[in-house]
Amino acid sequence: MQWLLGALLAAAGQVYAQDQARQWLDDMSSALRNLNYEGIFVYLHDDRLEAMRIIHRIDGEDERERLVSLNGSAREVLRDNETVTCIMPDSKSVMVGQSRPQQPFPVVPRDLDSLQKYYRIESVGDDRMAGYMTHVVAITPRDAYRYGYRFWIDKDSKMLLKSDLTGADNKPIEQVMFTWLGIGSKIPDAALEPSLTGDGYAWYRQGNGDTAVATASGSPRWEVHWLPAGFRLMNYQRMHLQPDSEDTEHMVYSDGLATVSVYAEMTSADANAFTGLSSRGAMNAFGAVVEGHQITVVGEVPPVTVERMARSVDVRQGVLK
Repeated sequence: MQWLLGALLAAAGQVYAQDQARQWLDDMSSALRNLNYEGIFVYLHDDRLEAMRIIHRIDGEDERERLVSLNGSAREVLRDNETVTCIMPDSKSVMVGQSRPQQPFPVVPRDLDSLQKYYRIESVGDDRMAGYMTHVVAITPRDAYRYGYRFWIDKDSKMLLKSDLTGADNKPIEQVMFTWLGIGSKIPDAALEPSLTGDGYAWYRQGNGDTAVATASGSPRWEVHWLPAGFRLMNYQRMHLQPDSEDTEHMVYSDGLATVSVYAEMTSADANAFTGLSSRGAMNAFGAVVEGHQITVVGEVPPVTVERMARSVDVRQGVLK
């Protein structure tokens, strides 16, 4: 009886700890979206250190953000509810596209229950970061086909102060860490305006001309026969890139946290096909040629994942080759 009581108490304590860790993640995601903040953070990957300034403001439903690189190639990124604008002085170009989830911080899904089968979510202690006391939460994969995460969360504001993306050895592959952060201050409109106007630059807008992207109806022509447990098709698009060629297909698979893109496009006789593995930090890509098409699988997942997915791609049954 004492053994049973001890086991029940231990199980109840574990459930409570998991619930607490999940609440920390919920609060962190809310803080990243709903707080006004300004700070400087560093991004470490591939033995390279990039420094960025970030200004984020929320005004009712209006969310605006400005990122400015402080070293390396000059660039500014402006984001609002609808668009992302990237200004690149080195190439004298401006890219304008649809608004995407907040970067460079990881996007944690609101439905954490769906992750429980594929990740362990747990608190791993307290730590001091950028002058703030933080609580550390780890998301650890249950297999070798996805990466893990650690988050340092400010105990008062619930703001994310540091994040690690970790490999199978639990060592960081990429790190994002604030070196200075101001929370809750009033942010004027001028602070969210770019320092460069882009006058005289080449402008590229998503959705113009031959690069138009349209969400395709029906099923893709291509099928990925092997996926890690929990991954499912989240989005499917066809992109018409060349006037005299067939559409390029783009399929997005996700388990709710990790995301992988699969591209299929016809190859030409004079094209240099991409085959094998290519890596940059946590981003891995694997290329293969199938039925005269370039297949490229890319995502922030381990190399084994993109390779197994790419080698399993084939034309869907019932579709003429």
